[in-house]
Formats: sequence, structure tokens, C-alpha cells
Amino acid sequence: MHDLGVSSVQLEADALARTTAALADHALRSAYVRRALLDMAPDQVADLFTVVMASAEARRRDYAGLLQAISLALADESCTQLRITVHAVLTARQQPALARALAVEELEEDAETQRVPDFGRGRPVSLGERKSLARRNDRELLARVLRDPHPDVIRILLGNPALTEPDVVRLCARRPVSREVLREIFRSPRWIVRYPVKTALALNPYTPVDIALQLVPLLQKGDLRRVCRAEDVETDVREACARRIGRTGSTVLH
Repeated sequence: MHDLGVSSVQLEADALARTTAALADHALRSAYVRRALLDMAPDQVADLFTVVMASAEARRRDYAGLLQAISLALADESCTQLRITVHAVLTARQQPALARALAVEELEEDAETQRVPDFGRGRPVSLGERKSLARRNDRELLARVLRDPHPDVIRILLGNPALTEPDVVRLCARRPVSREVLREIFRSPRWIVRYPVKTALALNPYTPVDIALQLVPLLQKGDLRRVCRAEDVETDVREACARRIGRTGSTVLH
């Protein structure tokens, strides 16, 4: 490690893993970790992220939960500058795989992913109206809102008590779909803790690569193999899965 010794970083990570594991509420976990990260120097966060990713991949006790909490924390807008700086630190250290897991790539959305669904009103529905519709307890209406491409609408929808896990899994699996919509799901403490949601995101080629790479250490072996076989998934993600199951990228990807 840099600046901090390996043992001290591991001890700090162990302590943080134990603390977060004791917090039952996932939103509270993320908030606690976010405060901890914002109190650290960027190089310390880079050290911590390196240890946590490796420990989660090794399936160390409590580290899957800690990685998820760190991912949620760094996805928060309050951590945007920290995330950018940590990415720069990892890049300078020549740790490209870890750096890419924190790199938010700006990709242009195509017209199909930005198409607003027909709400059956015979006219265009404004963004404000769509946000209001996302709060309704109407299953038929929510099925239409699920196809909305605006992340603000989806953010509201993800907090709707009427929404179910199968709804969110179907949204994660949709193709084409707005990448920003998938990023909103990743940011949701309510839904990203569900394993079927993680799997559906990892398998969708529209999922931003940084998100997929953070999900790889959390996948079970059978699903790692599924991602490896998915030829439309980004090569970096498939190779990360291949490394997790102890194979070379060429063996699994051909």
C-alpha cells in the first residue's frame, strides 16, 4: 500500500466492515460510510477501496456488505469530487481495473432509450406530471412509468411502496434502456441490496461499466459464468468475472 501500511489499512477496513454489518438499515450503512470516506484523504480512500474490493472478491465475512455501502456512498452527489480524485490516485498508481470501477463515463444516449412512454392522455406529458404519476398506487400506470427514461422519475418510482422486486428486475433487464436509469437503481439502498437486481444489472450491456465492475465481487459463481458467456457485455466486465472464477479471459470468453 501507499502511505498507510498494509496491516493498518486492513485493520481499518476490518473495523469498518464490523461496524457497517451491525447496522441493519442499508441507507444508514451508506450514510455512515459516506461520512467516514469524506473524513479521509483521497489516497486513504484509494487504499481502503483496494483492500475492500480484494476482500469482497475473496468472500471475506462482512466485506460484501461493506463494498456495497462504499459503492452507494461514492455514488452519492456529495462524494462526486472525492470519487474523481480517488480515480486519479488509482490511475497514477497504475491500477487500471480499480480505477475504471470508479470512472463515470459520459456516454451519449440514443433516441430509443430516451423515448417517453405513452401515458394514454392523447398529448405529451410534462416531466412534472410524470414525477407525480411515479408516486401513484396504480399497477397499470406504474407499468408505464417503469418505461420512463428520466432518472428523476425513476428515482421517485423506486421509492414507491407499490413497486415490487420483479418490477425492478424487469427494469434492470430492459434493452435498450437509459444508462442513467440503471445508475439510479444502483444508487437505491432499497433495491441494490436485492441479489436478483444485482444480477440483472451485471448482465445488461447498457449498465455503465463502473457499476458492473463494482457488482462483480458480489456475484455467485453461476452468475459469474453467465456474465462471462454474455457476448454483448463489456469485455472488461467479462474478464473481471473470468478472473473471479479462476480462469483466463481467453478460456472463458471464446
